[in-house]
Amino acid sequence: MAKLSKTYNILIRFTILVFTFYFLYRQLFFKHDFSSFLRNTETVTQNKHFISLLLLTLFFLPINLLLESRKWQFLMQKLETISLFEAFKAVLAGISVSVFLPNRIGDYLGRVFVLKKADRLQATLATILGSMAQLLTTLVFGMTGLIFFLPQWINTQTSTGHWMLAGLIFSILFAMALLIFAFLNFSVFSDLLRHLSGKAYQKTARYAEVFSWYHTRELLYVWILSILRYLVFSLQFYLLLHLFSVPVNYPEAMLIISLIYLLMSIIPTIALSEIGVRGSVSLYVFGLYWQSPMNEALKSHIVAASSALWMLNLVIPALIGLLFIFKLRFFRNNKAS
Repeated sequence: MAKLSKTYNILIRFTILVFTFYFLYRQLFFKHDFSSFLRNTETVTQNKHFISLLLLTLFFLPINLLLESRKWQFLMQKLETISLFEAFKAVLAGISVSVFLPNRIGDYLGRVFVLKKADRLQATLATILGSMAQLLTTLVFGMTGLIFFLPQWINTQTSTGHWMLAGLIFSILFAMALLIFAFLNFSVFSDLLRHLSGKAYQKTARYAEVFSWYHTRELLYVWILSILRYLVFSLQFYLLLHLFSVPVNYPEAMLIISLIYLLMSIIPTIALSEIGVRGSVSLYVFGLYWQSPMNEALKSHIVAASSALWMLNLVIPALIGLLFIFKLRFFRNNKAS
């Protein structure tokens, strides 16, 4: 049985390796958006701040990953004690698995199979809690950006427009407050589920109680890590826009980027297809902001910056994560496999 488990583990690891390489190869060499990035490399190298901007953007890559690793390590401590380095390897492995699965579910699968003793379904639910914190951050920043964009879309010169704007802003602020309150008090979800499920709750109690483990102060800590991570990869995007000579300052960029991430968060995608979706969404949001029509060169630079961010935060970690795929244990036995 142990030998059979070891064989299955090896086969699944090899399958992940093949699929990841195939999807990366297909995306990098047969997609228009990556070609746009390559065509703009000459523009990038002519930028007098090329080296400093590139090094600074690369500098934030491990910080981004370490923040996510610390968040996952913190969430897992209720189930199993792991080092920050183990969490770091799990995050990278999760990114590798996620490139060919929809909506980044591979992030959960790749991570929990690093754990040696913890219940994997419980670990998955705790991991989802971390993803919810990141989604909450994206929604809060995106809705804040939306408030600043609303005056461009609503005619406030009329009484109707004025009250419509006020009503929309109030609704957005209320929704933000409700989302934040719900997340920071998510531990009550287990109690709510217990009351709604009745006797059936006993069958799922082991898993439903996961959410009761994390109290407001702990969830606040998780959310703060998510906010820091959001600020890091948003800054990376801004630096890349600057690198590709897109004329936008930091405050403007943060508003635009917040809407891009907001739209990306509600569009179901496979991680590898995000390069095309991200480029299209970026062009759409920049088009809303720009007062005059964008020329083809500017559009190309925006898509190139978006593609570069995708490569930096997905492709590079996914390739590194392949080194840790062979640490994943899909089938457990008494002996290490």
